[in-house]
Amino acid sequence: MEFRSGCVVCGQELAYLCQNEQVDCYYCGQSQETNVRCSGGHFVCDRCHSLAANNLIEQYCIHTNQTDPLEIAITLMKNPVVKMHGPEHHFLVPAVLLTAFYNQGRSEKKAEKIRQARQ
Repeated sequence: MEFRSGCVVCGQELAYLCQNEQVDCYYCGQSQETNVRCSGGHFVCDRCHSLAANNLIEQYCIHTNQTDPLEIAITLMKNPVVKMHGPEHHFLVPAVLLTAFYNQGRSEKKAEKIRQARQ
């Protein structure tokens, strides 16, 4: 689902805070100081906002600890750069399956295997 305004994760309005907060990016997990996040608490860093679909899929899969492949896929498909009929789904499917597998206690080779699937 593509949101034309507001949060790219959930579509809620953005909240502009009076003071900066330390928050983690929803997709890459990097901590950053900001005064803008959505009212649902999501924050997406500038780097992830501008990533191409395959780069976003790779970053999110490497950094998430989710174990449900369907939840991982739905989360990624909500981002507007992941098009409904785009070629990125050829990478999305193996990436989410590998992520779910390696997040069940076998995470030592997860990043390497996801990068191999992308190739």
